[in-house]
Amino acid sequence: MAEKIDRKQLKRPDEFQLVAGKAMEWFVSRQRQATMVAGAVVLSVALAWGFSAWRSANETKAGEPSAQQATETFPNKDERSKAAIAALEKVRADHASSTAALTAQAELGFLKLRTGDAAGAQKDLSDFLSAAGKDHPLRVFAQESLGYAYEGQGKLDDARAAFEQLRTLDLPARADFQAARLALEQGKPDAKAQLEKVAKDYSKEQDVVREANLRIELASLPPAPPPGTATPAPAPAPAEKPAPAAKVTAAKKPVAVKKPPAKKKK
Repeated sequence: MAEKIDRKQLKRPDEFQLVAGKAMEWFVSRQRQATMVAGAVVLSVALAWGFSAWRSANETKAGEPSAQQATETFPNKDERSKAAIAALEKVRADHASSTAALTAQAELGFLKLRTGDAAGAQKDLSDFLSAAGKDHPLRVFAQESLGYAYEGQGKLDDARAAFEQLRTLDLPARADFQAARLALEQGKPDAKAQLEKVAKDYSKEQDVVREANLRIELASLPPAPPPGTATPAPAPAPAEKPAPAAKVTAAKKPVAVKKPPAKKKK
């Protein structure tokens, strides 16, 4: 793998931005419809954002340059998200029962899910799914996002039921993957077997297969220590035994050898 992913990253719930890539195989078969609705999304959001920028420009001091009057800035991401939500809600209110209003309804759910408002996202996405037709290009995104919204509230049974509806939208691989992923999150003993089945039953080119393989690696890791548990220090290396001292042998004194007395000549 080109990028290492640790246990904490894998266990975190998937972000909504990944949903588009995961459902690409569904989108290709409905490319014409997707293009039409995508255009409606861009148009409605652009109109709403343009109105917000126009209102901000009128409130700007008259002495400021005109280029600055047409630009709206926000102190942080939360304020920017609030402005986007307000703009989408205005589109929904001003163009009730229109395609733009229905699109704004879905976009509200997506945005609230991304900003952590799981309960608000659940309501908006449920309303969108109730009003949108089965072939609406945003339906598959809304259906999977609804599962994440339930999961974000800890309603795992509802999340499982929402993900199972992906099967009715011709996405059985995603339905099986989400069931296996939830089983892994709950620590069920057969979670790894479910992930392996997803990796085996579907084409390796599908994103769900790659995601299943990543989570199979997660399931193979040792369990993480509970929060607040201190990581044990590594055991000290065993001390090396000192080499035995070399024995020193005292040098022996040379022994004097007595020569026999020389014989006298006769």
